[in-house]
Amino acid sequence: MDHLYIRHTVGGRLFLDSKKHELPFSVAPAEGREGWKLCIDAVDESIGAPICRHNDELNIFLVADGAVDQKTWYYSTHGLVEYDAAAKQLIIWADGKIDYTV
Repeated sequence: MDHLYIRHTVGGRLFLDSKKHELPFSVAPAEGREGWKLCIDAVDESIGAPICRHNDELNIFLVADGAVDQKTWYYSTHGLVEYDAAAKQLIIWADGKIDYTV
């Protein structure tokens, strides 16, 4: 299973960890705009609200299943983050990404 986690750029606070919080997610090319759409489902407001408050201070990392030395860093230069409390869905519109070796 792929692993997605979101940290605060200041201090490294962990906001969300797809394995720890057992959250399904998807990463796909954004339709109608450049970049990627990251959708995380079943997100409680206690997790979604702080991410929205710090929308322009997020480090978003994806580690593909089985990748022991590769990581992808996604970022949103404009802090485009949406949280739908009723649907418990968090959407981050990333306009950049960097693949690198850890």
